[in-house]
Amino acid sequence: MDEIKKLSEELAKDVSTKASDAKKAVETKAAAAKKTVAKKTTATKKAATTKAAATKKAATTAKKTVAKKVAAVVKDPKVNVNLQFADKDLKLADIIKKVQAAEKNGKKYDIYLKPEEYKAYYVVDGKAGAVDL
Repeated sequence: MDEIKKLSEELAKDVSTKASDAKKAVETKAAAAKKTVAKKTTATKKAATTKAAATKKAATTAKKTVAKKVAAVVKDPKVNVNLQFADKDLKLADIIKKVQAAEKNGKKYDIYLKPEEYKAYYVVDGKAGAVDL
């Protein structure tokens, strides 16, 4: 998991650097386009403005693409946790589903496992209860 985090941090740093370079290039091109627009006639100004808008649109599209790639890499990995005791193997996800089935529409679930009693005790929005494992 640390390796994934490290990889995502390195990728995020690389993407950030590339985005920064792209932004600088776009700003440089936009500044050059503005100088050119100031020197040309009204018709030429329209063409330069259109070109600057296209450059800005391309930069925005590039930023969105980079952001999507970073978001895809940074997503949390799927984690499965099993509780093994007395020759039994229980998935925590199944225990959570049992508690949620017992107490629907809860906003906060606190679950305490007592394998020696084969019970999962819970407190849901201040209401206590238990389910069998």
